[in-house]
Amino acid sequence: MVRATATNQLDRPGFWSGVWRGLTRPRGDRRWDWLLRSTAAAALVGIPLVRYVPSSVPLVWLTVLGLPACGPLGPILPTAFEPLIMEAAKYHSPLVVTSLSVVIYVYMEYLNFHLYRWVLHRRNMAVVRNTDWVRRWVAAFGRRPFWTTVFFAVTPLPFWVARILAILDGYDLRRFLVGTAIGRFPRLFLYAWLGEMLKLPSWVYVLVALGGGVALVAWRIARGKPIFVDAVEEATQDAEAPAGDDDAERRISP
Repeated sequence: MVRATATNQLDRPGFWSGVWRGLTRPRGDRRWDWLLRSTAAAALVGIPLVRYVPSSVPLVWLTVLGLPACGPLGPILPTAFEPLIMEAAKYHSPLVVTSLSVVIYVYMEYLNFHLYRWVLHRRNMAVVRNTDWVRRWVAAFGRRPFWTTVFFAVTPLPFWVARILAILDGYDLRRFLVGTAIGRFPRLFLYAWLGEMLKLPSWVYVLVALGGGVALVAWRIARGKPIFVDAVEEATQDAEAPAGDDDAERRISP
């Protein structure tokens, strides 16, 4: 009787469209909304993979944990993604792990690009762009936008700088993502190669991943900053610093 009732519910007109609307309806802050949906989708896809392809477990964990590590939690857990890559490389080839890691990173960068653009529009992008030193940086970015993106992606420089400059310059998103992938690939491959070569115990990677977050929280407390800072808001505030703000310019400068 219960099974028949459930079947009737599933067969009702509009049932699945209602489910789809429920799953896709925006809830709260879109930055976290998109992240949670992406992570949940990766977890759902990973369930049958783990069941029928047990060897995929490290890659599923890399995806499920890598999405938040590359998203809004990245600035709070700055050392989380690389240990995940090194752990996965103990079980799969560096090329496979790197390829998946680049897909994860580029996907989150696609979301980050839209989220930063949304925040910048909320903050009146014209005000940001009209700052003298920001105009100089945007002009410099516009001369070599693709290779500037690659340069920021392959080096330890804060990548949100390239993201904001690309948005202010109106740079094509697809080219920006291609440059991001090209720049990140050798950097992430290095971590995967080290993971395969070193094969350190898992607890070492956990310690590194969490240790970076603990150190950052301690630094924020010492500086009197909020612990759970909104990384997108903070980055755009830095970009809005008035001309002559030497501290802000040093934060942006390579």
